[in-house]
Amino acid sequence: MARIIRQEQANQLSFLLEQPEEVLIEFCKLAIEYINSGINEKKCTVAAKKLSSTYDTVRGALEALVALLIDSTKMAISEREFYTVLQTSLLNIHEKQSEILWQFITSKRNLVDNVLRASCQDELYFRDLEWRIEGRIASRSLRSQATPVIKMKFHLDTECVSEYREKLHSMPVDAVEEQEGTKKQDNHTRKEVLAETDPTMLQHMIQVLEQALLEARTRRVRNYVKPVQS
Repeated sequence: MARIIRQEQANQLSFLLEQPEEVLIEFCKLAIEYINSGINEKKCTVAAKKLSSTYDTVRGALEALVALLIDSTKMAISEREFYTVLQTSLLNIHEKQSEILWQFITSKRNLVDNVLRASCQDELYFRDLEWRIEGRIASRSLRSQATPVIKMKFHLDTECVSEYREKLHSMPVDAVEEQEGTKKQDNHTRKEVLAETDPTMLQHMIQVLEQALLEARTRRVRNYVKPVQS
């Protein structure tokens, strides 16, 4: 079961659950305005005065509500899973409040999907990797064993392309010239990142990546990736 509500977020949402249902509905409207145009400080200040609370408390509750909407949309959570998550994380929630939140989530999924896709247009994709090992060999001046350093250059690109596109060797001259022109045009989409590490940290990085690959095969991740790729 996905745990989409963290403890801090649950504490912030509990403020809304102590209010009348009409207040929760108004905060759902403010959350949509937050996604479309950012925080409305004036409305948050007015809400804080009406609810006899502080601006920070109101803003925290609003941001927690926005996070709930985004995370639920990302995970494509089902109605049954959503109610289970609410009952597990928010012990003082009522049935009517759960219904309001679920209606809020389902009615704005398309909006959140569009916002998430637009925000990922400039996302960098992995294109290639260069690496080398550097170390000092047979130096008597060292009092301790030298640790080799692994240096890496990550080639990233905002354009997602096939990893084999630029590794074709047999090309006619015209095709090569055309490809060179394409490279010049695509240079503004590319980025190179230099990094270095030691063998211990490299082993840890490998373990983290392998764990990520295993999690990528789970149903929860597939439910998120499928609507994003469609």
